[in-house]
Amino acid sequence: MRVVVNGVERPYGTAIAVDGVGGTKVSLTFPFSVERSSVDRWLPRMASPSWVDDRTVNLTFAETEPNPGFKIPQIISTDGLSSIDLLIVALRYLPSLTLSVYSIDGATAPSGPRASGSWRVPGGPVFAISPEVSRVLFYPVIAGSDAAHVFDLATRTSMELKLPTDSAPYVAGSWLPDGRVLLIGNALWLGRPDKPLARVANLAQVQPLNAAPSPGGTYVAVAGAQAVWLFDLRDGSARVLPGSSGGCGRGFAWSQDEHLLAWIDCATLSVRVTDAVTNRIVRIIDGVANALSGLPTGDFIVTRDSGQQGEGARSLGVVYSFGGTEKERYLGYAWSISADGRYLLNIGSCCAGGPSSSLTDLGTPNAQPIGLPGIASWTADGRILVTSFSRS
Repeated sequence: MRVVVNGVERPYGTAIAVDGVGGTKVSLTFPFSVERSSVDRWLPRMASPSWVDDRTVNLTFAETEPNPGFKIPQIISTDGLSSIDLLIVALRYLPSLTLSVYSIDGATAPSGPRASGSWRVPGGPVFAISPEVSRVLFYPVIAGSDAAHVFDLATRTSMELKLPTDSAPYVAGSWLPDGRVLLIGNALWLGRPDKPLARVANLAQVQPLNAAPSPGGTYVAVAGAQAVWLFDLRDGSARVLPGSSGGCGRGFAWSQDEHLLAWIDCATLSVRVTDAVTNRIVRIIDGVANALSGLPTGDFIVTRDSGQQGEGARSLGVVYSFGGTEKERYLGYAWSISADGRYLLNIGSCCAGGPSSSLTDLGTPNAQPIGLPGIASWTADGRILVTSFSRS
């Protein structure tokens, strides 16, 4: 029995790890001519099986196929005198990210969601995708992991970032609108991927836990061990937000004009809104906030306890304007709303089957959610980005 994967013969019966990039080709050559019907019904249809002759069949898995492994319970020879009782082709992916982009029309297609583009990218589970969805930044959050690098989706090439070896690990990584990369670790590193990144500020005393750049790339808010800090990316200047305490890093939300920053006070778990120019607290929203994130609409959403308990219990998401007005409430795990307010992404799931999301048309009464196969978010131009991670 011969098993050839991507042109390389592999020992029969062993686990086979592939990166999946560009697709995976499998060729099975049996030791005798086989009754094709005993094999065909077990071959994965998505791999487009193609017989060369009665002994050899070829399969090609698309790079976004989630599970390339398969098995055939029994293979019978054409003369009925020989058989193989069980064939297992134990294909698995090396750690990699699958990402797909959907237009609204594609996501809501009558026949089911249809992506306009999909890719498999080798790399770890912590990443940031550029605003135009052309590059992926991978960065290590554990010392000794792979170095920070950028993968280009068009050229299918990877470029390691030019950083001091002792700059890792990092707690956050982001893309700025102008194509620069921002990394937060023992220092604040900023620059274009093809050039050495500059050390903008020393964060040793901050002990960062989380960070979020402002929409235009002027500032970055950093949750530290003792306080929340605001760094100006133009000159590296820093200041502590009055009244802040540290240690939680539960999220930030910026107003679209970069003037206001919403954050969670770790002592009271209330939401505070600070003017980034004057450094004054302009608003406090009481109530226990578990998490906080900005929305493309220009509002922000606060995650609170819904009161539900047990497996599958959902959280409560409350949408606020930066003026402090409550606007909407949703049940789920995490949420995002399209810039025009028309579509809701309910992100994540509670139970078996892997992470998933759903899309709901808020403009259609009693609209049914549309399932999406992964963690969904909005791109800068209003498309839907869905990601999933395959572990080794």
